[in-house]
Amino acid sequence: MKMMSKFGVRSSEFGVNKSNQENELACPAPIFRAVAKHIVISLFLLTIMSGCGYELVRDKGIFGGEITTLAVPIFKNVTYEPHVSMYVSEAFSKELMGTGTFKLDRVGTDGYMEGIIKDIRILPNTLSKTGIVIEKKVYMDVELVLYSKNGTFIRRWVLSDNEVYRAEVPNYEEYNKRTAYARMSERMARRFSAAILVNY
Repeated sequence: MKMMSKFGVRSSEFGVNKSNQENELACPAPIFRAVAKHIVISLFLLTIMSGCGYELVRDKGIFGGEITTLAVPIFKNVTYEPHVSMYVSEAFSKELMGTGTFKLDRVGTDGYMEGIIKDIRILPNTLSKTGIVIEKKVYMDVELVLYSKNGTFIRRWVLSDNEVYRAEVPNYEEYNKRTAYARMSERMARRFSAAILVNY
C-alpha cells in the first residue's frame, strides 16, 4: 500500500522508495567496486614499473643487492695540481653515502672503486681592457672503475666538468680555484650517483 504524506502526496510520485534507500545504505557496493578498481590499477602499474629496465637496484646495493658495501680510496691524482684529490674524494664519498644504497668501509666490502683524476687544464677565459686575465676556466677529467671484491672488472666511467673562476686578484685566485674544484667535484659526484643508481 502506498503511503500518503500529511500533505496528501504519495512519496512514489517523487521517485522515493523507502526499501531502495535502505538497501543502498546497507550495501554500498558501488563504493567498494570503485575502491577495488583503483587498488587493482595501482598494483598493476607498480608491477609494470618494477619490471621495467634492469631491476638491479633494490633497497640496498646494486646488481640485485650483490654490492652493498664499497671501499672508496682517495682518488689518485696524476696531474700537477696539488690537493685536488681531497675535494674529489670527499665529494664522491659523501654522495655515495647520502644515497643510502651503499655502506662505505675499508675492509670486508663487496666491491671497491678506483678513482683517478686524469687531467686538469686551466685556460684564460676573460681579459680586461688592458689585457689582464680576470677570469680563468678550469677543466677536470675523472675516471672511476668499479671492481668486485675478487678484483673482477665491472664498469668504467669517465666524467668531465668545467667552471669559471675569478682571477683578477692574486691573493684570492687560489681560493677561488679551490672553490671551483669543490663545486666541480660535487656536480660530477651527483651525476655519477644518478648514473649508477639508474643503470644498475
